[in-house]
Amino acid sequence: MAHCLLRIREKAFSLIEVLVSITIISLLLALLLPAIQSARESARRTQCSNNLKQFGLALQNYQDAFGSLPPGRMKSYDPRYSGPKPPCTSTIVDKSLEVFTLAFLEQSAVYNAINQDLAIIGGENSTVHSIAVPTFACPSDTAAGTPHILNPGALTKYGVPDPALMVFTSYAGMIGSTPVLAQPLPRTGCKVAPSLIAQCNGVFNDLSPIRLASVTDGLSNTVFMAEKSVTILQELNVLDPQYAAQHGWWITGNWGDTLVTALYPPNACDRVAMATMTAWTNSASSMHPGGLNVLMGDGSVRFIKETIQTWPFNPMSGNPSGASQNGQGAWVNLPPSGVWQALSTRSGGEVVNSESF
Repeated sequence: MAHCLLRIREKAFSLIEVLVSITIISLLLALLLPAIQSARESARRTQCSNNLKQFGLALQNYQDAFGSLPPGRMKSYDPRYSGPKPPCTSTIVDKSLEVFTLAFLEQSAVYNAINQDLAIIGGENSTVHSIAVPTFACPSDTAAGTPHILNPGALTKYGVPDPALMVFTSYAGMIGSTPVLAQPLPRTGCKVAPSLIAQCNGVFNDLSPIRLASVTDGLSNTVFMAEKSVTILQELNVLDPQYAAQHGWWITGNWGDTLVTALYPPNACDRVAMATMTAWTNSASSMHPGGLNVLMGDGSVRFIKETIQTWPFNPMSGNPSGASQNGQGAWVNLPPSGVWQALSTRSGGEVVNSESF
């Protein structure tokens, strides 16, 4: 019996040995965890890039079918919201470019479920509001791609009862370096000022749909789409608890939903004061460390570093230094464009060195 007990004691671990083993295992986990996280983020970034490539193919096929790119911001022709003389008397912006590309993303069933004669935010089309299209969500942007409950009363005046659901998107079309309201308005006699038309310099805007032939800067030098994280906007709920739920809707062509501008630097959330909600909302952004993915006009996807050259800007407002909007809404006294602004325009004539981004 004593001999057996002795052998049992010889096989047992001392407290010191257990603690040393735990310490070694903890150190190994600490060393491996960053590598695992890096590998996961690399996979997510690759999936995000693939999503944008799918958008690139869809836009090209749309161009082949209709002779132009999809519209960016289009005012509604729904008789309930269009007034007597649409579009100048319309009160709401309608369908997004993502809605128009559905049929070219193998989502014909979703597209066919939409009543094209009625507003996309109306109750008749509410069944598609909560449909999650995988291509529309970056896996790193955790708030995108799944239905969320909107703020109470968000869509009740359009016939959608509470609780209204909406899926948010991680991607947006590039409206250019100068976001201007260039839609026909009753107060202007339903005309658009030439200065505003001139500043609609991206590929998705308030003008008639853009043809690829109009992209004279070169398709490989022009950003068509970029990431726009909705997860980042949740930080702004500190200032307004209902803010994040109002932006990033995949169905509408509003600024802050499916359009971004290069007026602000990429990832403005890291460089502009939080109080400037507009800069956070309307700038390109992502949850990827160090930058974001963009879709170029030639269908390629590039990772833009957040340190890319941009024009000087006011860190409190995000606006270009010294610039302002005149009475017509056009931007004046703009500083020289940086590489980021040059990439955002379709026909600015800027010379862009591919090594600089």
